[in-house]
Amino acid sequence: MSALKVSLVYRKVSARAAIFQLLVTLVCYVSLLWSAVALADQIWLCLPLMAACGLAAVRLYMLQHDCMHRCFIRPRWLNDTIGILLSPFTLTPFYMGRYNHNQHHSHVGDLDRRDTFEINVMTVQEFRDASPRQRVLYRLYRSPLTLLVVGPFLVYGIVHRFPKNTIKAGLLWDVFLHNLLVVGYLTVVYLVFGGQGLAVLFGAIYCGVSMGAFIPYVEHNFETIHWGRRPELDPQTAALRASAVLDFGNVFHWVTANIGFHDLHHLNPNIPSYNLKRAYAALERDGLLQSHKITFRQGLGCLKWKLWDEEQQKMVGFAAL
Repeated sequence: MSALKVSLVYRKVSARAAIFQLLVTLVCYVSLLWSAVALADQIWLCLPLMAACGLAAVRLYMLQHDCMHRCFIRPRWLNDTIGILLSPFTLTPFYMGRYNHNQHHSHVGDLDRRDTFEINVMTVQEFRDASPRQRVLYRLYRSPLTLLVVGPFLVYGIVHRFPKNTIKAGLLWDVFLHNLLVVGYLTVVYLVFGGQGLAVLFGAIYCGVSMGAFIPYVEHNFETIHWGRRPELDPQTAALRASAVLDFGNVFHWVTANIGFHDLHHLNPNIPSYNLKRAYAALERDGLLQSHKITFRQGLGCLKWKLWDEEQQKMVGFAAL
């Protein structure tokens, strides 16, 4: 039996599990934000609380990600309502996020649709054919400073105010509603905590988006990732080989709602996050999955991979040129 068929068992949605996950995460988020603001004058206590609040926001994003796949809770209207209400915390408009993320799933590993990935990748030949200016810009773009320090805040703070494909998808209303919710959330924080509260919130957002950006980068930028072109590209093979499992430990898996098991989620995106780890363990135990696992240290090493080499079928660094 194939991994896809076995994974269907784990698509079952549980309202009890979903509500528990949502309430625990919201309580953690609000408590950490409140504590960080209360201790804002004690910087060495405030900073770790701010970072922890950012991680809680990452977890809220992963729950919203379940909502985008409509596998978090039933019925659908409740699933989508939760996804919309989480959007000011995640700075991601729900329906537009769903549209672009489904594009990503539909074209994983496809060299002809790299526009659907979060981070752009050039091939070795494309880089060689590029102008000096394009090469410099790409080197700057692929630097850790851009990818993890500056870029994530610009994406979630500015780009997500009007995401790509908004007009094409006919979802201008969703983006408008999302931005109203963001303004409303910031207003509430200001009225409750004042300007200091907003400063702490922005700090937590910065920590969250920077740490959150590291996850999709490593999952789709390891050395032996699989890229190809259709019609030769097999979607099921791409699902399992164009993404990796982040083997960062059980605490990481809980904080990120099991998004580290990303190759399985590309194979079957309808598995709720609260079932994903069990599904992965069962498939691996039965020999149906042989995932590429990446430790945290190896994940940091993935920052050196910059270009896809079509001849060697692997990612390489600029030094390979």
